[in-house]
Amino acid sequence: MRNLAFIWSLCAVFTAAAQSVIVPNKGQWEGEFTAKTALSDGAIFWKDNGYRVRIVHPKHRGGSTANPHYPTAQWPDHWPDAFAFFAEFVGASTAATSVGSNATESPRHYLIGNNPAKWARDVAEFQDWTVREVYPGIDFALHAHDGVKSEWRISPKADPRQIRIQFRGSLPKITPEGQLHLTTPMGTWIEERPQAYTLNAKGRVPMEVAYRLADDSTVVFELGAYRKSDALVIDPNLVFSSFSGSTADNWGYTATYDNQENLYGGGIVFDAGYPTSAGAFDATFNDIGASFSTMDVGITKFSPNGSQRLYSTYIGGDGPDQPHSMIVNSLGELVIMGTTGSSNFPTTAGSYDPIFNGGPTFNSSTGSPIAFDFDDGVDLFVLKVNPVGSNLSASTFVGTSGNEGINIGLTLNYGDAIRGEVVLDDQDQVYVVSTTAHSSFPPNLNTSGPTDALAFSLNANLSALRWSRLLGGGSNEAGYGIKVAPNGKVYVAGGTNSSNFPGTTGGLHPTARGGIDGWITRLSATGAIEQSTYIGTTNSDQTFLIDLDKYGAVYVFGQSLGIYPRTAGAWGTTNGAQFIHKLGSNLDQTLFSTRFGTSNSITNLVPSAFNVDRCLNILLSGWGGGVNAGNGGTTSGLPVTANAIKPNTDGSDFYFMVLTQNAQALSYATFFGGTSSEHVDGGTSRFSPGGNIFQAVCAACGGQSFPTTPGVVGPTRLSGNCNLGVVKIDFETVVTANASINFDADVDTVCEELVVRFTNGSLNANRYLWDFGNGQTSTLFEPSVRFTRGTYRILLTAYDTICDIEDTASVVIVHDKGIFPEASFDQEHKACDRTFEVRVRSTSLDAQQFNWSFDGGPAVAGDTVVHRYNAPGMHTIRLIAIDTNCNNTDTAFGTVFFDPDLPAPDVRVSPDSCKDGRIRVNVSYTLDSIDYQFRWTFPNGVVDTGKVATYRVPVSGNYLVKLELIDTICNAIYPYEFSSVILRYDQRVWIPNTFTPNGDGRNELLQIAGNNCFESDYFTILNSFGNVVFETDRPFEVFWDGTLNGKPAQQDTYVYRFDTEDGTLYGTINLVR
Repeated sequence: MRNLAFIWSLCAVFTAAAQSVIVPNKGQWEGEFTAKTALSDGAIFWKDNGYRVRIVHPKHRGGSTANPHYPTAQWPDHWPDAFAFFAEFVGASTAATSVGSNATESPRHYLIGNNPAKWARDVAEFQDWTVREVYPGIDFALHAHDGVKSEWRISPKADPRQIRIQFRGSLPKITPEGQLHLTTPMGTWIEERPQAYTLNAKGRVPMEVAYRLADDSTVVFELGAYRKSDALVIDPNLVFSSFSGSTADNWGYTATYDNQENLYGGGIVFDAGYPTSAGAFDATFNDIGASFSTMDVGITKFSPNGSQRLYSTYIGGDGPDQPHSMIVNSLGELVIMGTTGSSNFPTTAGSYDPIFNGGPTFNSSTGSPIAFDFDDGVDLFVLKVNPVGSNLSASTFVGTSGNEGINIGLTLNYGDAIRGEVVLDDQDQVYVVSTTAHSSFPPNLNTSGPTDALAFSLNANLSALRWSRLLGGGSNEAGYGIKVAPNGKVYVAGGTNSSNFPGTTGGLHPTARGGIDGWITRLSATGAIEQSTYIGTTNSDQTFLIDLDKYGAVYVFGQSLGIYPRTAGAWGTTNGAQFIHKLGSNLDQTLFSTRFGTSNSITNLVPSAFNVDRCLNILLSGWGGGVNAGNGGTTSGLPVTANAIKPNTDGSDFYFMVLTQNAQALSYATFFGGTSSEHVDGGTSRFSPGGNIFQAVCAACGGQSFPTTPGVVGPTRLSGNCNLGVVKIDFETVVTANASINFDADVDTVCEELVVRFTNGSLNANRYLWDFGNGQTSTLFEPSVRFTRGTYRILLTAYDTICDIEDTASVVIVHDKGIFPEASFDQEHKACDRTFEVRVRSTSLDAQQFNWSFDGGPAVAGDTVVHRYNAPGMHTIRLIAIDTNCNNTDTAFGTVFFDPDLPAPDVRVSPDSCKDGRIRVNVSYTLDSIDYQFRWTFPNGVVDTGKVATYRVPVSGNYLVKLELIDTICNAIYPYEFSSVILRYDQRVWIPNTFTPNGDGRNELLQIAGNNCFESDYFTILNSFGNVVFETDRPFEVFWDGTLNGKPAQQDTYVYRFDTEDGTLYGTINLVR
């Protein structure tokens, strides 16, 4: 794969709206830009050669300026109403084109203004946007899945040094951390440090990339050395990190996400001062005056970029209340599972168990591993917070007269006592795993040892217990992780030191391994035990977190103080007390296992989150160091990759890792933390399907530091001790297939076929289907194809069969340069032709043989052919032009039409008004009659061929006359017969013998009268000397005025001559003055 790409992340104080989309400009907005992305305070306007950022004052958001998420005090007086800066891709191609992909479910209508011509309907909104060929071989792509992220993709042999970004309106600055800062009147626009790595057959290879200032306003990318044959893609991006903002001591426990990529952080709060939001379910602390040993739950919903608290609330009663695990259902309700010692913990009417069950006093003096006083015992609670945080949709206790929810027998790490997990199925039914220390559990279950793992399911509205199951042997068990398969099977994981754990027969390890063991159990959809297995070595091991891949395989993440087996081909470290194990769905087969860490006897990490994404990448998080010092080691020495967000550790940090499919390679690893000993006090955090970690942290305890990102709602710790910290990082493990085509072509010198060698520049794909538009297909990576003359649309579909994604790319190839026959012809015919004849002549190029077919009849060969059809109407013509050298052909088609309703000419005959013995004809016809021929036949056998017969009947009378009208164009003869009275009068001319042109106005002209129908009349006047004084061929229109050469002629007697068809007349005329 010969492609290069790197991501350029846009993260700023002015962040994208809660659900980022890229909306194409279909004319609904004024301005020359192709697409727009809304920000919380403004917008980004995308063009094919850059973008424009417009930032508006927060007061223009709309609504009350007293919005608790945006206190007016945050808005300095000097801020302008709006500000903009521009980024131009210098030298970008004017032929660049944009295309969107991953459209959202519903298009939008933009009926802006009162001019309907500028309204745009059914405008798709996209999460991905690509500008192709910004520079030769270089595309610019946008991703708006969470905030806005951009990506440069460099094709084979293309030069990334072409990319030059010039800013106007703000001068760019590069920070020591590699970020790009642009100063605005309303804060700093931050573009995160670019990260890049290449892909080859061995996996991901990090490479160096950094911003560099080419001049005061222009930014370029400085790349390290890399193999141009490798594909380059981008590393993770820290989306945001924030404190809760509590002024009270506030410990971090659990975090989760929703479909809009909002982050939910949960922890415990020891006093008033948690930053509750307006309209919150519970705005007040419920344990006023209580000691350190009691607390409330504190929950905050952060926007996708951390710039807003969408809601924030207390939840609790007058005893200790703690959240263990959270998840969001399809309705946007936050489902929380935790423990409570409050008899007045809020529950809802109609819930499964609204009454606190309590139990024996449970505190440090009675064996509790945590320093909180459950004076009245402990129950589990499960509740749902509505999407806006204003109420509980449902809430119930789950418990017995004993104590539930606290692991008291198998605590290997700090926080293990507050483990357990809640998950959901596709119907939002609730599944929980935890621990119970009572001898019975409803409906009729009895524990086998001091503590058992407990799994149960509630219906979606928490009104009924669907089923429950105790999992344990003769000693202690704890339940930690749970997942529901698409087929309804339930997989549970935890720890045990019992030798008789139920259901292990037939499992991978049917007997106890030694010390504390991990375990996995598969339950039926109704909670019955189907299969179990021990997990571990002969030393102490526990399985803390569990996940399933899309094929049903089971993965667990845990700790081992033995030498955990590492299967062939799996990445790992020589020593390591953390393990990942993949089993078949029947729990009887190892598919792979591995270990990592710095020691076989000391753990580095306390597991916190675990996920197998749709691309089968394995993602995990954990923490280690000071807080867990009595139980494990530090984070020092753990492997990191070159593109780590934090490559170094103080020994007490969070640690995030990504492994490729089946743990074949380390894809990414980083530390995260400040100067404090970051940890969680129990509970689960989660990875989203898109590869984002949503992590809760107990941060900055003891006055130490914790890194936060610009623009978040809680940039600093406000409490005297700890604060709930939250971290969101996009690991970009779930990729989008990116199909790309290039090609080289040569023309065959013999028969001029086009030989095309295709180059496949696709990213993130492992299977390909080519459609060449000529009936041929291929599944080769880079095929070669021969094309004859024509235009072909080549379509490549690139698939990633692991991630179940695909993308298409197309290119049009026009082959018209070779020597190929090109069929064409001329035709000659008359629509009125009654012989229905057409003459065709080939005008084809590069052909030596011509085969004609008329109305699908037999072939007729020849360059020029005359064909007669049998009837009028529409007829077809086909010509096949043949290049006999290479046996190539081309075909041309045509049609010819002969009028089936051709009318006969309308002929009207009338006697000559001149009464000169002739008959005249008037023909009316659709065609010009210039091509008619006339044949007259008179009764005496005389034949005449003029349009007006020249023959004059000898005497007046009634005559029968015949006429044949011959249409020489249409090859038709039309016969007519007429009976008419014809008059003949000869010598009908009157010429005055005197006229007086003396100016008195009377008799001034020599005006003649009579038969004026003859066409050859001629009148001449001569003087006594024989000279012509007047002549005309229009004697009945032009008259002599008695002048000669413009002067009055002398008074005299003149001689005239009048020539007519009836003969010549002579006489004299007297001119008298």
